[in-house]
Amino acid sequence: MRDYFIAMHNVVRQAVKYGLIPGQPEARHMNLLKWNTELAKKAQNFSDQCQLGHDKDEERKIPGFEYVGQNWALTPRLLIGFKMWFDESQNYNYNTNTCINNQCTHYTQLIWENTTDFGCGVTECKNMLPNLNVICNYGPGGNILGVKPYRTA
Repeated sequence: MRDYFIAMHNVVRQAVKYGLIPGQPEARHMNLLKWNTELAKKAQNFSDQCQLGHDKDEERKIPGFEYVGQNWALTPRLLIGFKMWFDESQNYNYNTNTCINNQCTHYTQLIWENTTDFGCGVTECKNMLPNLNVICNYGPGGNILGVKPYRTA
């Protein structure tokens, strides 16, 4: 599953780098993300709790990252959850750095230029529908107020 997450994240990031996302400009630079075991452990621990929503910022911190971002999805399948995050690109206006109805921050975290590391956790939660709880943690985290996710080419 780790390799699947790495591939999905880096395909999207490279698509942004080369200007292949409709309505989004080409990025000057885009780090390829690497898997971080500590971020993955934190994500898995929270995913295992089968709670709705995000945990607190301080609960996902690890040494080396002052701020850790997080994406969360409750989904019937992993690919559907990731696609929900990516599809938020349609709600993001790069020029104004705004989202329609605040529905683009999963996407902007996916493509945050300065993020280098990430780790994810997945749990099948019998008490929830849909029942796949997906959490990904990102370091350094993105979605900094007033800052665009990347610089243009």
